[in-house]
Amino acid sequence: MNILHVAHFFYPCLSAGGVVNASYQIALNQVKDNDVKVISSDSCKQRLKFEEGRYDVDVNGIKVDYFKNLSNKFKLATMLDTPLSAPFKIRKDIKNQDIIHVHEHRQTLAIIACHYARKYNIPYIVQAHGSVLPFFQKEGLKNIFDKAFGFKILHNASCVFALTEVEKEQYIKMGVDEDKIEIVPLGINTDEYENLPSFGKFRSKFEIGLNDKLILFVGRIHKIKGLDLLIESFNHLLNDDVSRDYSIKLAVVGPDDGYLSTLEEKIKEYGLEDNVVITGPLYDEEKHEALVDCDLFVMPSKYESFTTSGLEAMACGKPLVLTKNNHIHDWVNGNVGLACDDNEISLKSAISDVLFDDGLSKRFGENGKKLIQEKYNWDMINKQILDIYQRFI
Repeated sequence: MNILHVAHFFYPCLSAGGVVNASYQIALNQVKDNDVKVISSDSCKQRLKFEEGRYDVDVNGIKVDYFKNLSNKFKLATMLDTPLSAPFKIRKDIKNQDIIHVHEHRQTLAIIACHYARKYNIPYIVQAHGSVLPFFQKEGLKNIFDKAFGFKILHNASCVFALTEVEKEQYIKMGVDEDKIEIVPLGINTDEYENLPSFGKFRSKFEIGLNDKLILFVGRIHKIKGLDLLIESFNHLLNDDVSRDYSIKLAVVGPDDGYLSTLEEKIKEYGLEDNVVITGPLYDEEKHEALVDCDLFVMPSKYESFTTSGLEAMACGKPLVLTKNNHIHDWVNGNVGLACDDNEISLKSAISDVLFDDGLSKRFGENGKKLIQEKYNWDMINKQILDIYQRFI
C-alpha cells in the first residue's frame, strides 16, 4: 500500500507530546511492508534543522516532507501551520497514495490534504488523539476552525479512529456516524522492553536512595497534566501518619510546556525542594531507567484520552495511579492500578494505597505486563489499522 500520514508535528519533535510518538510508531511499523510517506512541518520548540533538504527526508525508512512555516511562533500559539509551499507539493504527491491517515485534524496540513483527497477520490482516516471536542485549550479558536473546516474534515472521512469508548461518544457528539468509528488504542513497541536497564541507575544520577519510595510522573510540564494537584497530594502524603516511616521522593520527567515556573513555585510553597526532582525530558534508555527505578507511576491529568507513558510503565511492571479524567480509568482501576477523583485527598489516598502495599503493587504490575502483551502493542494494533485501511481501498 501507498500510505500517507499527515502530522503537524513529527519525529524528532518529541517535546510536542505523545501524538508525535504515536504517529511515528504507526508509520514505523507500516514501513516494513508498505510505502509510507509523512507530511509535516519544521515546527518544534525550536525549528527543526535539515542539512540535506527538507523533502523526502529518510526517518528510519519513512519518507518525510517537513514543510517550512512562515512563523513558528504563530504555529505554537494557534496550532496552525503557515506552509506556503505545501498545497503545490501535496496536490502533486497525493495522487499516488492509496489512503491518507490524518493525525489531529485541527491543522492546516489536514485542511490541504483532505481537500485534495476529496478532489481525487482518495479515502482518508482521521485520528483525533484526544482532541475531538473543542474544549480546555484554545476553545474559541477550535470552534472557529470547526465551523470553517473541522466538521467537513470529520464528516467526509471514510473512517475515524477513537482511542477509547469515551472518545467514540465525542465523535458522535460532533455528528460523525457511529458506523464510521473504530476503536483503535495506542500501543508500545514491546521489543524495546525486553532488555531493560538494571535497577538503580536513575536513582544514582539524581541522588535518590535505593530504599526510597519513588513516585514518577512522565509527560509535558503543562497545566493540563494536573501537576498542581500532584504536588498538593504529595504534600499531604508526606504529612500523613502512614508515610512517616518512609523516605519518599517524587520525580517529574518531561519538557517544559509553559508550566515549569508555576510548578517550581508550588514546590517551594510547600517546602518540598528536597523531595521533588525535576529532570527535564528523558528519552529512550534514560526514560527506561526512570521507569525501572520507580515504585509507582502517576497520571494526575485534568484531561487525558490515552497516554503511551502509562503503557510504558506497565511494560516495566509498574502500577498506575490516575484521575478519573483519564479515559482509560475504567480498565485501569482495580486491574493495573487505581483511579481516583480529581482532588488532592483522593489522589493522596490512591497513591498511599498502592505505594505501601507491596502485594497489591506487585499484582497490578504483573497484570499490566500481561495486558501489554495481549492488547497494547504496536504489532497487534498495526495489523488492526492495516485491515481497516484495506476496507476503503
